[in-house]
Amino acid sequence: MIKPWVLGIGTVMVTISAGMGLAQDIEIPRTASGRPDLQGIWTNKTLTPLTRPKEFAETRALSQQQVQRLEGDNQVYLDAEYADSDPDRAAGFGAQAGDDGNTEDGYNEFWKDVGTRIQMIDGEYRASIIIDPADGQIPYAGDPRTRFRRDPGAPGRSDGPEGRPLAERCLLAFGSHSGPPMLPVMYNNNYQFVQTDDYVMILAEMAHDARIIRLDNSEHMIGMNKWMGDSIGRWEGDTLVVETRGFNPQQSFRGASENLTVTERFSRVSPSEILYRFTVEDSTVFSQAFTGELMFNARPARESMYEYACHEGNYALAGILAGARELERQAAAAEDN
Repeated sequence: MIKPWVLGIGTVMVTISAGMGLAQDIEIPRTASGRPDLQGIWTNKTLTPLTRPKEFAETRALSQQQVQRLEGDNQVYLDAEYADSDPDRAAGFGAQAGDDGNTEDGYNEFWKDVGTRIQMIDGEYRASIIIDPADGQIPYAGDPRTRFRRDPGAPGRSDGPEGRPLAERCLLAFGSHSGPPMLPVMYNNNYQFVQTDDYVMILAEMAHDARIIRLDNSEHMIGMNKWMGDSIGRWEGDTLVVETRGFNPQQSFRGASENLTVTERFSRVSPSEILYRFTVEDSTVFSQAFTGELMFNARPARESMYEYACHEGNYALAGILAGARELERQAAAAEDN
């Protein structure tokens, strides 16, 4: 892969407060046309959650002591997960059977990559990714549970593959990893950015979802209802601003409707960091727009994106449907009797 800074032919000196929060002169890599060069492979993994834990209320910036506690507690958990299992433990589930903690977990920690550090932005250790509203919560209008109730007319969860979630069917990554907004999930939190004067392509490692952002000031093609919506970008100074509308109705971010608009801002604040800011708007679902910030960090130069073979060795979907058919056979047999 061509290193991002090799492509840049000019730089400017800017003073920022990012990363460790220390103001310093940074050389921003630029493309041949003078735009900030966003190209490369990046990760947004972090221990910072999307919404603010209740214990921090409206505390946006954590203290050093709070960060040490959170990161320390996570390390204690990881150490316990990676500890050798007792070969003499009893078979079965639960503490009385000698449960080592992994028997009821879909994945052990070896397969996860959720991050081990609380993110720092503008000199603040952030208590949550969401920074507005002040409590760091998603501002639902009314009872949010109503947004997640199944449509009675839709296929049942086990009627066929169409009733299963998109991620389970390998149509999209789970947890809004593909975006927008692009959020960290349990693993595969890597992205590749490819940039020209007319387009920016963002490839998500999970499920290989590729979003193509047009930089041509065209109108949104919302009638197409594409996966990840229709994204149009523009440069505001050194920040790439991307507005996305027209999401496929099967793709719903946190219960959002077809009126969802996501505005993203990408600012390369150093050779190894992109500050990512997103705002979510849907007045039919949320009482106000909400905004979050993440830092995308450059991956090592020799590290590649990995193939994500979603259905390889995955028997869950076939097992769920086969189980449902068996239940139907048993119910029919009971009626006959």
